[in-house]
Amino acid sequence: MKKIAFLFAALFVAGTVYSQISFGPKIGLNVSKLSTDLASDLTSLKESSKTGFQIGAYLRIGTKYYLQPELLYSVKGGVLEVAGDAVNPLTKSEYKMGTMDIPVLVGTKLFSLPMVNVRAFAGPIASFIISKDLTIGNLVPEKDDIKLKNAIWSAAIGAGVDVMMFTFDVRYEFGLNNISDDEASFSSMKSNTFNVSLGWKVF
Repeated sequence: MKKIAFLFAALFVAGTVYSQISFGPKIGLNVSKLSTDLASDLTSLKESSKTGFQIGAYLRIGTKYYLQPELLYSVKGGVLEVAGDAVNPLTKSEYKMGTMDIPVLVGTKLFSLPMVNVRAFAGPIASFIISKDLTIGNLVPEKDDIKLKNAIWSAAIGAGVDVMMFTFDVRYEFGLNNISDDEASFSSMKSNTFNVSLGWKVF
Protein backbone atom coordinates (compact mmCIF):
# COMPACT_ATOMS: atom_id res chain seq x y z
CA MET A 1 0.00 0.00 0.00
CA LYS A 2 2.83 2.37 0.84
CA LYS A 3 4.44 1.66 -2.53
CA ILE A 4 1.17 2.40 -4.33
CA ALA A 5 0.70 5.62 -2.35
CA PHE A 6 4.28 6.63 -3.14
CA LEU A 7 3.72 5.89 -6.83
CA PHE A 8 0.60 8.02 -6.95
CA ALA A 9 2.39 10.81 -5.09
CA ALA A 10 5.29 10.66 -7.56
CA LEU A 11 2.89 10.73 -10.51
CA PHE A 12 1.08 13.69 -8.99
CA VAL A 13 4.31 15.63 -8.51
CA ALA A 14 5.50 14.73 -12.02
CA GLY A 15 2.19 15.83 -13.48
CA THR A 16 2.33 19.12 -11.60
CA VAL A 17 5.87 19.82 -12.76
CA TYR A 18 5.06 18.74 -16.32
CA SER A 19 2.14 21.17 -16.46
CA GLN A 20 4.58 24.01 -15.76
CA ILE A 21 6.96 23.06 -18.57
CA SER A 22 6.70 24.06 -22.21
CA PHE A 23 9.08 23.22 -25.03
CA GLY A 24 9.34 24.01 -28.71
CA PRO A 25 11.40 25.10 -31.70
CA LYS A 26 12.07 28.72 -32.58
CA ILE A 27 13.47 30.78 -35.44
CA GLY A 28 14.61 34.37 -35.45
CA LEU A 29 16.26 37.32 -37.16
CA ASN A 30 19.53 38.83 -35.89
CA VAL A 31 20.73 42.36 -36.55
CA SER A 32 24.22 42.46 -35.05
CA LYS A 33 26.96 45.03 -34.79
CA LEU A 34 30.57 45.09 -33.64
CA SER A 35 31.54 47.98 -31.39
CA THR A 36 35.23 48.76 -30.90
CA ASP A 37 37.39 50.98 -28.73
CA LEU A 38 38.49 52.82 -31.87
CA ALA A 39 35.09 54.38 -32.49
CA SER A 40 35.69 57.32 -30.13
CA ASP A 41 39.28 57.95 -31.29
CA LEU A 42 38.98 57.32 -35.02
CA THR A 43 36.29 59.56 -36.49
CA SER A 44 36.70 57.96 -39.91
CA LEU A 45 35.59 54.59 -38.55
CA LYS A 46 32.02 53.54 -39.32
CA GLU A 47 30.48 50.57 -37.52
CA SER A 48 27.60 49.01 -39.47
CA SER A 49 25.24 46.18 -38.66
CA LYS A 50 24.92 42.82 -40.38
CA THR A 51 21.77 40.72 -40.71
CA GLY A 52 21.73 37.03 -39.84
CA PHE A 53 19.38 34.34 -38.58
CA GLN A 54 18.76 32.12 -35.58
CA ILE A 55 17.30 28.63 -35.23
CA GLY A 56 16.98 26.29 -32.28
CA ALA A 57 14.73 25.35 -29.38
CA TYR A 58 13.64 26.64 -25.98
CA LEU A 59 12.49 25.12 -22.70
CA ARG A 60 10.32 27.17 -20.34
CA ILE A 61 9.92 26.08 -16.71
CA GLY A 62 7.31 27.89 -14.64
CA THR A 63 4.26 30.08 -15.22
CA LYS A 64 4.11 33.41 -13.37
CA TYR A 65 7.89 33.36 -12.92
CA TYR A 66 9.90 31.17 -15.23
CA LEU A 67 13.33 29.96 -16.22
CA GLN A 68 13.98 29.63 -19.96
CA PRO A 69 17.17 27.95 -21.19
CA GLU A 70 17.65 27.83 -24.96
CA LEU A 71 19.96 26.17 -27.47
CA LEU A 72 20.34 28.19 -30.68
CA TYR A 73 22.49 28.33 -33.78
CA SER A 74 22.99 31.99 -34.70
CA VAL A 75 24.69 33.91 -37.50
CA LYS A 76 26.13 37.23 -36.29
CA GLY A 77 28.78 39.70 -37.32
CA GLY A 78 29.35 43.29 -38.28
CA VAL A 79 31.00 45.64 -40.74
CA LEU A 80 33.87 48.04 -39.95
CA GLU A 81 34.68 50.73 -42.53
CA VAL A 82 37.58 53.18 -42.37
CA ALA A 83 37.68 56.10 -44.78
CA GLY A 84 41.09 56.65 -46.35
CA ASP A 85 42.58 58.89 -49.02
CA ALA A 86 42.46 59.13 -52.81
CA VAL A 87 44.75 56.13 -53.21
CA ASN A 88 43.00 53.96 -50.62
CA PRO A 89 39.53 55.50 -50.34
CA LEU A 90 37.97 52.86 -48.11
CA THR A 91 38.94 49.84 -46.05
CA LYS A 92 35.97 47.60 -45.35
CA SER A 93 36.18 44.61 -42.99
CA GLU A 94 33.12 42.37 -42.89
CA TYR A 95 32.92 39.77 -40.10
CA LYS A 96 30.54 36.82 -40.12
CA MET A 97 30.30 34.33 -37.24
CA GLY A 98 28.32 31.16 -36.73
CA THR A 99 27.76 30.67 -33.01
CA MET A 100 26.12 28.13 -30.73
CA ASP A 101 24.20 30.23 -28.21
CA ILE A 102 23.07 29.09 -24.76
CA PRO A 103 20.85 31.76 -23.17
CA VAL A 104 19.56 31.21 -19.63
CA LEU A 105 16.72 33.69 -19.18
CA VAL A 106 14.69 34.52 -16.09
CA GLY A 107 11.29 36.02 -16.79
CA THR A 108 7.96 37.02 -15.35
CA LYS A 109 4.45 37.27 -16.71
CA LEU A 110 3.40 40.93 -16.62
CA PHE A 111 -0.29 40.43 -17.36
CA SER A 112 -2.67 38.09 -19.15
CA LEU A 113 -5.60 38.46 -21.53
CA PRO A 114 -7.72 35.66 -22.99
CA MET A 115 -5.20 33.43 -24.86
CA VAL A 116 -2.51 36.16 -24.58
CA ASN A 117 0.37 36.54 -22.07
CA VAL A 118 2.80 39.47 -21.97
CA ARG A 119 6.23 38.78 -20.45
CA ALA A 120 9.56 40.45 -19.60
CA PHE A 121 12.88 38.66 -19.18
CA ALA A 122 16.64 39.04 -18.81
CA GLY A 123 19.66 36.80 -18.41
CA PRO A 124 23.16 35.81 -19.52
CA ILE A 125 24.10 34.24 -22.85
CA ALA A 126 27.14 32.09 -23.58
CA SER A 127 27.99 31.93 -27.29
CA PHE A 128 30.65 29.65 -28.75
CA ILE A 129 32.05 30.52 -32.18
CA ILE A 130 31.97 27.44 -34.41
CA SER A 131 32.63 29.17 -37.75
CA LYS A 132 34.07 32.54 -38.70
CA ASP A 133 34.63 34.45 -41.92
CA LEU A 134 36.28 37.78 -42.66
CA THR A 135 36.48 39.80 -45.86
CA ILE A 136 38.84 42.80 -45.98
CA GLY A 137 38.16 44.68 -49.19
CA ASN A 138 38.50 41.96 -51.81
CA LEU A 139 40.76 39.81 -49.65
CA VAL A 140 39.62 36.74 -47.72
CA PRO A 141 42.12 35.79 -44.98
CA GLU A 142 42.76 32.19 -43.99
CA LYS A 143 40.65 30.91 -41.12
CA ASP A 144 43.66 30.78 -38.80
CA ASP A 145 44.37 34.46 -39.50
CA ILE A 146 40.95 35.63 -38.30
CA LYS A 147 41.81 36.72 -34.78
CA LEU A 148 38.61 36.16 -32.81
CA LYS A 149 38.26 34.44 -29.46
CA ASN A 150 36.21 31.28 -29.18
CA ALA A 151 33.54 32.59 -26.80
CA ILE A 152 31.19 35.56 -26.64
CA TRP A 153 29.56 36.49 -23.32
CA SER A 154 26.45 38.64 -23.42
CA ALA A 155 23.55 39.82 -21.30
CA ALA A 156 20.04 39.96 -22.76
CA ILE A 157 16.98 41.98 -21.87
CA GLY A 158 13.67 41.82 -23.66
CA ALA A 159 9.94 41.21 -23.75
CA GLY A 160 7.62 38.65 -25.26
CA VAL A 161 4.03 37.84 -26.10
CA ASP A 162 2.41 34.40 -26.04
CA VAL A 163 -0.61 33.90 -28.30
CA MET A 164 -2.13 30.43 -28.08
CA MET A 165 0.72 28.02 -28.99
CA PHE A 166 2.99 30.74 -30.43
CA THR A 167 5.58 32.79 -28.55
CA PHE A 168 7.07 36.01 -29.93
CA ASP A 169 10.19 37.56 -28.36
CA VAL A 170 12.15 40.78 -28.89
CA ARG A 171 15.50 41.11 -27.13
CA TYR A 172 18.73 43.07 -27.13
CA GLU A 173 22.04 41.35 -26.34
CA PHE A 174 24.85 43.47 -24.85
CA GLY A 175 28.35 42.15 -25.43
CA LEU A 176 30.30 41.75 -22.18
CA ASN A 177 33.74 40.58 -23.26
CA ASN A 178 36.39 41.50 -25.81
CA ILE A 179 36.09 38.98 -28.67
CA SER A 180 39.13 40.24 -30.59
CA ASP A 181 42.35 38.26 -30.27
CA ASP A 182 44.26 40.97 -32.11
CA GLU A 183 45.38 43.39 -29.39
CA ALA A 184 47.58 45.26 -31.87
CA SER A 185 44.44 46.44 -33.69
CA PHE A 186 41.66 46.24 -31.09
CA SER A 187 42.00 46.30 -27.34
CA SER A 188 38.22 45.90 -27.22
CA MET A 189 35.69 44.56 -29.70
CA LYS A 190 32.21 43.59 -28.50
CA SER A 191 29.30 41.97 -30.28
CA ASN A 192 25.83 43.48 -29.77
CA THR A 193 22.70 41.94 -31.27
CA PHE A 194 19.05 42.89 -31.71
CA ASN A 195 16.93 39.77 -32.11
CA VAL A 196 13.31 39.06 -33.06
CA SER A 197 12.16 35.43 -32.76
CA LEU A 198 9.08 33.29 -33.16
CA GLY A 199 8.60 30.03 -31.27
CA TRP A 200 6.03 27.28 -31.33
CA LYS A 201 4.91 25.51 -28.17
CA VAL A 202 4.94 21.77 -28.82
CA PHE A 203 3.81 20.91 -25.28
